[in-house]
Amino acid sequence: MKNVLLIIFVFLLLWNKIIFPQNLFTVKNRTTFGNYLFCKKDYLRAIDEFSFVLEKKWSDTLQFKIGAAYYAMEQYSNAIIEFSKINKSSSLYLQGNRESLRSLYHLENYSLLRQKADSLFRHEKLPEFLRIKNVTFLLDDSGLPSKQNFLSPFGKKDKQQLSLYYNWKKIPPYKSPITAAIISAVIPGSGKIYAGEVGDGITAFLLTGLFTYLAVDKFQNNYNTSAWIYTGLAAFFYAGNIYGSAAAVQNYNAGIRFNFDKEVKVFINKRNHFMNKAKFLCK
Repeated sequence: MKNVLLIIFVFLLLWNKIIFPQNLFTVKNRTTFGNYLFCKKDYLRAIDEFSFVLEKKWSDTLQFKIGAAYYAMEQYSNAIIEFSKINKSSSLYLQGNRESLRSLYHLENYSLLRQKADSLFRHEKLPEFLRIKNVTFLLDDSGLPSKQNFLSPFGKKDKQQLSLYYNWKKIPPYKSPITAAIISAVIPGSGKIYAGEVGDGITAFLLTGLFTYLAVDKFQNNYNTSAWIYTGLAAFFYAGNIYGSAAAVQNYNAGIRFNFDKEVKVFINKRNHFMNKAKFLCK
């Protein structure tokens, strides 16, 4: 009986080793599996695998990949936290800071981005940190540096386009709500046309003119009740056309700024935020 139990025990032990090999969950295997998941863009499970490995053995590469995974998922705040864990002595320290700057850019935290870029430039003297810093001046309401300082970190090709953006930001092609209101007071609907709303401008002119004509006509023919009704309508459309013209210019200016910001961001993204990007992640 003892021999039978011993045989069964040995068999179960060998079976367990065959079905559940002890090296299945080693650091090496989980690193390999994490890299596989990362390259398949299964970022959450990749983060779990990398986090397990980092508890056993530090790797700046895996730490960087955790940050990169959060960045790819557009969880930029988490990405910044993870990139900040990379030691200054690591060869990936600068690249981690580059990705942190990209994350701040996507968070539209331009003030903090400029502070961090300045700090990095003081230590590393790399013009890319000045480039990402300077382009953010185009996207918020902070004051612009001098044009020479603004353009100095960029190459000739980029300088040409950025010079146009700088001029736009310095003297934006906005229209004046006050001007729109004044010219609409003189000629109803002209302020709308000034704001680019030609159809609305013509409509405002015709309606205001029509009700004014009807009011005058009724007064001349002693239809006082209807005359006052038309007078009220004429006054309503006249005042509305003045207010509407000023509002139309404000909408026009908002659209101009929106399109400007959009164009600048497209330009920045095409230039990869003017910084080098890691290329080793899925080799």
